[in-house]
Amino acid sequence: MKSQHWDSKLEGEILDVCEDIASPLVAACLYGPRLYGRSINNGEINVLIITDQGQPILKSYKRRVADFSGSFLVIDRENFERDAENGALGELAVENIFTPHKPLINRDYLRRQEVIAKKRIISGLLDNLVLEFPELSYDLYIKPEYFIYETVTRMASLFPPLTYGLINMLRGGLKEENVRFMMKGIRKALAELAEEEKITLHPSGYVRIRKDYIETVKARRAKIADIFRSFKKEVLHQVLRVFPRLTLSIPKNQETYATTLARFRNILEEPVFKLEDSKRYLFMPTPLGLVALSDKTSIEGFVRKAVPKGKALNIEIDRIGGVLNSVYLIRFEGEKEEEQVVVKRFKDWYGLKWFPLALWAIGTRGFSVLGRSRLEKEYAINRFLSTQGIRVPKILYVSPDERLIFEEFVEGLNLVEVLKKLSSKKMGAKEAGRILREVGKTLAKVHETGVALGDCKPENIVITHDRSVCFLDLEQASRGGNQVWDVAEFLFYAGHYFPSVLSLQAVKLVTNESVRGYLENGGSPTNVSKAASARYGKVFSIFTPPHVLITISNCLKKAV
Repeated sequence: MKSQHWDSKLEGEILDVCEDIASPLVAACLYGPRLYGRSINNGEINVLIITDQGQPILKSYKRRVADFSGSFLVIDRENFERDAENGALGELAVENIFTPHKPLINRDYLRRQEVIAKKRIISGLLDNLVLEFPELSYDLYIKPEYFIYETVTRMASLFPPLTYGLINMLRGGLKEENVRFMMKGIRKALAELAEEEKITLHPSGYVRIRKDYIETVKARRAKIADIFRSFKKEVLHQVLRVFPRLTLSIPKNQETYATTLARFRNILEEPVFKLEDSKRYLFMPTPLGLVALSDKTSIEGFVRKAVPKGKALNIEIDRIGGVLNSVYLIRFEGEKEEEQVVVKRFKDWYGLKWFPLALWAIGTRGFSVLGRSRLEKEYAINRFLSTQGIRVPKILYVSPDERLIFEEFVEGLNLVEVLKKLSSKKMGAKEAGRILREVGKTLAKVHETGVALGDCKPENIVITHDRSVCFLDLEQASRGGNQVWDVAEFLFYAGHYFPSVLSLQAVKLVTNESVRGYLENGGSPTNVSKAASARYGKVFSIFTPPHVLITISNCLKKAV
């Protein structure tokens, strides 16, 4: 890197000190705030030394170089390479070559270890994205810069004294040069991960996580050993940062941190929050273009985006339901005709009266309660099912930070109305049976894709004008979820619309025709037989009378 602080004479004197401290040298480089934050004129010189003395070494030395104070971190080759390959030392050494550094000796060796370390760090961040966004990860578009900003944020969070130097590294005129330097190793690491078929490098420059790799990560996420390994690594990271400096005075960048902390707190923010939000580099595709996960678009902002050539007229916003979420219908005049858009705001469910149902269903069905995770599922499963030819509301836009999702308004007959008309004999058994068979067939098609809807109540099913079945509210859906629950919930919950003993014939019709369509279209007989068990029926005993539950259960048993 270019800098007004370094010249060949000074570098030569630094190398002399390196050889005096640890010889033979494998490699050495300059790093730290003095290098990448060049406005810190009085900052000390930081030097990383890799030596080949044949014994484990992890020491820190203070030396004067010319008119400067120098801090020299010495590590043996074996431990340095282990730190690069698997973070064996909590990344104590290799983090200094993740950020901008200036090789003094053996440039090629340092560059190779940099790529090895960055490849491992990126793999870890990809794993974290899959675990944090298990459904959305299939659709994510990742700008490579994400791996820089997320890593830097984690470094600052784990060791706050680094924060000011990292902020300085990514400020103003220094940002472009420093990011460009770090991206060289990032791009080489990404190329190797693409060769290993963990990612795909999109022609537009974005990174996509491959489906097979996502499935591999999700399959191993429940391993307790991985959790403890991650915890152990973070604790080790903290301890090893402090250990080499126990007998040394506080480095200049830590002093700077301490003296500037109060100034940051005056504006009600911890310094780490001054770092750029890494989610600005994660994107979700929508018909209106890619949307960053940090997007804060409001309802009014969406309308402006939807009618780009002029102001939308006669905007009306009506609340159309939602106890667990706020659901609105927006009407506005677009460029050609009136538009109708459904907007859902995803709230966290903690403390709501609905929550006892989740407790009641423990052991039978797990529920996602965080608004963000439910929005993710609604978006990702919606997009996936639409690619499989299954009718779902079209996603128009997403505002992740505001927890808003914008969908087309699907017109048609809600299945609840079909059940009510059947119960009141305003609809004949033949017509109702045809609709219910089609619902069963479509549910079987969903299950064939590996998806479980998670909330398969009749309220969430619409029969459109062209007689196709459309599933709404996919916020509890997931790949590889509990398909038995879908069958059980649909039928046992539908049963509460037929409370009278006199309506048991209608209950049998609903059950038999739905299951007939489900099995005819390849639905699993095992899902049907398991749905008949008391394990599922008991969850709906607070809604549906016992004689109805028994009737449904008996029909399910006879069907298989």
